[in-house]
Amino acid sequence: MMAPGGAAHADVVRSFGGEVLAPDGSLDRKRLGALVFADAEARARLNALVHPRVREEEARRAAAAGPEAVVVTDAALLVEAGVHLRFRRLVVVHCPPDLQRQRLRERDGLDDAAADARLSAQMPIAEKRAFAHLEVDTSGSFADTDQQVEALIDRLRALAPGLPRPAPVPLERAAGCLLLGPAEGPRGLRPADVLGEIADRREPEMERLAGLLLPPAEHPWYRAARPGNAVGPEALAGPVALWSLARAGEDDEHVVAAAASLARLTHSEAAARAGAGLQALLLHTVAAGGSLGPGLRDRMAAHAGRATRWGGAPPGPRVRASLEAALRHPGDAAEARRAAADAETGDLAAALVGVATGVSLSAAPPRLVAALRELNAHAAD
Repeated sequence: MMAPGGAAHADVVRSFGGEVLAPDGSLDRKRLGALVFADAEARARLNALVHPRVREEEARRAAAAGPEAVVVTDAALLVEAGVHLRFRRLVVVHCPPDLQRQRLRERDGLDDAAADARLSAQMPIAEKRAFAHLEVDTSGSFADTDQQVEALIDRLRALAPGLPRPAPVPLERAAGCLLLGPAEGPRGLRPADVLGEIADRREPEMERLAGLLLPPAEHPWYRAARPGNAVGPEALAGPVALWSLARAGEDDEHVVAAAASLARLTHSEAAARAGAGLQALLLHTVAAGGSLGPGLRDRMAAHAGRATRWGGAPPGPRVRASLEAALRHPGDAAEARRAAADAETGDLAAALVGVATGVSLSAAPPRLVAALRELNAHAAD
């Protein structure tokens, strides 16, 4: 994309000037790197020029590879850019920070200040590992890393054929989840607006969603969370569950990872992130099955375990309480809401009932129906 004649080359030169060019007309990556890793605004400008082109080429190559292929994208700042949720699985490759610094100096000839600038532009590796479905530890020898990669290849090849196909939720039931569930979310993130953003971009993009926060977020997106939110992140589980089914089908690991990522926008508390993951898993299960039944209690232990792993701590009692209220009144969202101990739990219970029973589309705002249609249309992509 950034080579001479590539889709992004001319725009990068136009934006950053001729000083980023090497004598042969190619981009001087060391000079460009020094600019963007020292200036967050410049880095965002470069990303805005390059990332859309990369994603277009990525999609073209994935389509050319065919539906049965395992396609891997190698991207250093994927989580930092907040676009990691477009992938079915995320592999985090890591080593200790001191070793990262040493390798930057040896590989790229950077001094300590330049190496530190590169590392400070990245999420701390211990934090990034919390986003991983799979990991590769490169702190050992080349042979040790190669062995891990070969095992990873085998695992991905074994995993891919069994991944579920997209399973979009019928519009009436998708609308029921949103219309009967929470209307407001934390920090001004309304579930309907989040759904609209996801439908527009085809997946949750964290930086764009961070732009909707009230008060406005500080960058990067993963530092936007603030304590004292009046509304829990579980309120945003509905849009995530609906999108995940349209994109990835009944894939529990996909939906819980997405819910935990979205919760990080607003909440730093691990239990809150786990609660968002658990609510998303329950909605996901009810939406896929089309009904509320006592069998959900049997799945609670497995769902709570996944939510704990992705959130970083066990979820609190609110989501379990919302399930019990919904199971007492599986056909009546208003009664399920009244059976809950508080308004927020009632909203979560009503969302569970709504995604099982649905509502008439005539009761839904046209903008919401249009977003749901767009969301489901992407399932065929």
